[in-house]
Amino acid sequence: MENKIEEKNLGTFAALKAKKYRLFWSASIASVGATQLLSLTAGKLVFDLSGSELLLGLAAAVFGIGTIVINFLGGVVADRIDKRILMIITSFSMSLSLLFLAIIDSVNYETVLIVIIFSTLMGLISGFDWPVRSSIFPQFIDNKSQMMSAVALNAMLWQGLRILAPASGGFLIAYLGTHSVFFISSAGFLIMGLVMIIIKPNISEKKSNNKSSVIKDTLEGINFIAKNKLFRVLILSTYITSALGMSYLQLLPSFSNVFKNTINGDLSAQMLGLMASAGGIGALTGTLVTSRLKEKINLGKLVLASNVVSVFFLFLFGLSNMFIFEDNIYKNPWISYNLIISSFLIIFTGLSNSVFMVGSMSLLQMKVPDNLRGRVMGIHTITFSLMSAGALFLGLIAELLSSSISVMLAAALLIIINSFIYLRNSEIRDINN
Repeated sequence: MENKIEEKNLGTFAALKAKKYRLFWSASIASVGATQLLSLTAGKLVFDLSGSELLLGLAAAVFGIGTIVINFLGGVVADRIDKRILMIITSFSMSLSLLFLAIIDSVNYETVLIVIIFSTLMGLISGFDWPVRSSIFPQFIDNKSQMMSAVALNAMLWQGLRILAPASGGFLIAYLGTHSVFFISSAGFLIMGLVMIIIKPNISEKKSNNKSSVIKDTLEGINFIAKNKLFRVLILSTYITSALGMSYLQLLPSFSNVFKNTINGDLSAQMLGLMASAGGIGALTGTLVTSRLKEKINLGKLVLASNVVSVFFLFLFGLSNMFIFEDNIYKNPWISYNLIISSFLIIFTGLSNSVFMVGSMSLLQMKVPDNLRGRVMGIHTITFSLMSAGALFLGLIAELLSSSISVMLAAALLIIINSFIYLRNSEIRDINN
């Protein structure tokens, strides 16, 4: 009884009672921060080199496409071999790739093509890394009663670093250059790899003796999702929203470009960091309030409704950037209308999307069979790849029209799609906490 009361009081941080999970979670801060910095810095570098929204979208898309290509295989591998060993390999591989990119950038040999090649390579590595990362953490917690806490903590880790990493990254780019951020990102993955060498799981992983082919195992995971409506609807709606909606984050360098000519000089890097951090503030807030909201609203209803709300705020963000107050930006960039309004709308987009992501992932983690966890959650982690891959579509429209119109069109389509999903799935809306 005393332990139950203690865990209730700890709330979201209950999973940190496991010592090895604390170490794993702490080490993850380094690698997740590195991932956040990589996304921001690569986009800024490509846009500065090219000035093209299409190439900006392409650089983000190749990372996402590379991850998607490997993701299904990565999920199967995560179910077949020691997840800890796999994470050590992927962490060191990412660190080495970033180190090479940092060196090339530091000696001014960087080109758009080189950034795209390295983005593709790191996307392929992430195709193995993300499935194992999303399925390994249950091995470091003491029991399944801490699963919701572990999911929330993982979400808080990503969202919290979405505040700190972009803000610091923007200023590092402005004053030290993009190569400095690549060096820091390389160190982040190196730390993760070293920590994974040290720690061992609390919960023994059951090794599969399955001798079936990789394709058969992959199809088994897909078949499970296809036959289970909860998994089918949640994963599909997550894919669509990420590809068409949340990929707007990859276009932020083009939105911050209006701050290149201010009375204080070029502030585009700093403003890019602040806008990206605004998304992190919203996402972290959404993660923190999800547990409270689900006490008042059915978890199923909360998940589907928040997905509609997120794209509504995204539409308003695109609309607000149709109106650029250049005089105000030039004279008062730090308190300009565009920065304040954009940040406000990004915060609420991130907040509602985070409620959807945390709620849906919690439902999936609690319902997925252990023997399929790597494959199913590997398929789910394609979500994060689609946030990058979808930037190619948005970038193409932005190149032809504008970034604002591109975001508005995508958001309008998503409002219709997500509203339809909400109205047509009453059995999911009725799922209680």
